[in-house]
Amino acid sequence: MSDEKKPTPQPSTTPSPSVKPPAVPAQPAKQPSSVKTAAISRRAFVVGALGASTLLAIGAFALPNAPSTGILDPLIPAKEGPTVVAKYQTQPTPTGTDLNSRYQNVFGSADVYDPSKYSEFFYYPYPVVDSPYYKNVITRLPDPLVNPYYPNDPVLSHVAALNLTCVHLRCIVNPGYAGSPGSGEFRLQCPCHGSQYRLKDGVPVAGPAFDLGLLPLPRVKLSYDSTTGDITATDLDGTAGVGRTD
Repeated sequence: MSDEKKPTPQPSTTPSPSVKPPAVPAQPAKQPSSVKTAAISRRAFVVGALGASTLLAIGAFALPNAPSTGILDPLIPAKEGPTVVAKYQTQPTPTGTDLNSRYQNVFGSADVYDPSKYSEFFYYPYPVVDSPYYKNVITRLPDPLVNPYYPNDPVLSHVAALNLTCVHLRCIVNPGYAGSPGSGEFRLQCPCHGSQYRLKDGVPVAGPAFDLGLLPLPRVKLSYDSTTGDITATDLDGTAGVGRTD
């Protein structure tokens, strides 16, 4: 036998076909800059839309004669012009539907203590679809009451027209009579918190509106046409539901 040693075989470095090399973790693909820009744009759009909707909501519920802010101008309706709101005949008739006839027909009865029997309700200078706060009443003042704004007018001294939105918390007041018949006073009365206003001029005389020293109810300015008997509303002196301006 020969003493010559055979070379020791070296382990193979070639991987077996059945053994797969470990997988290299996939690197996340970078987002294109356009995707990030789109996300930012969507976010900015949502924020802007929310802000715009808030402004629109504020404009929709604001009083129509609130100060203009420019951007909301299209949302603020225009005031109505002079509007006929009632009729008044100086010579009342038993079947007449004008304010004076209706008053004279209940004079001397218990119905005289319900001014709604000889009143008309109307919206001015904005219709109800624009604002619920511009409901008004025009009434034939029970004798001997006189409208202090038209003391010498043969017709307008006998009527008063006032906005019905309480200047305390904006409930709708109603014409009525406070106290016992013959010893009380004709007033506009708030069913919510008890404020009361004189029927002839809207000055608060009881309840929170009086206690807080709030403004009178806004009065509707009037004109009278002796030919037709029409009483026309020409303007609103004041702001509906506003008790203070300072």
